Amino acid sequence: LLFLTWYVAFVLLSAYADDFMSTPVIGVINVGLVFGFLQFVSTIVITLAYSRYARRRLDPQVEVVRTLVDGNEER
Repeated sequence: LLFLTWYVAFVLLSAYADDFMSTPVIGVINVGLVFGFLQFVSTIVITLAYSRYARRRLDPQVEVVRTLVDGNEER
C-alpha cells in the first residue's frame, strides 16, 4: 500500500505539478528525475526484501508440502 501510494503520487506530481517536478536539484538534475530514480530504488528494495522473506519463510513450507505429497504418492 505504501509503494502504491508512492507510485500514484509520483504519477500525479508528474502530470499536475510541472513547476515542482522541474525544480533543479543539482545542475540539470531536477526533482522529477530524483523521484523517478527513487522509484527504481524502492522497487529493487521491495524485491530484495520479498526474496529474503520467501527464502526464509515460504521455501521451508513448500519443502514440507512437497515431502507430504511425495509420501502420499508412494502409497
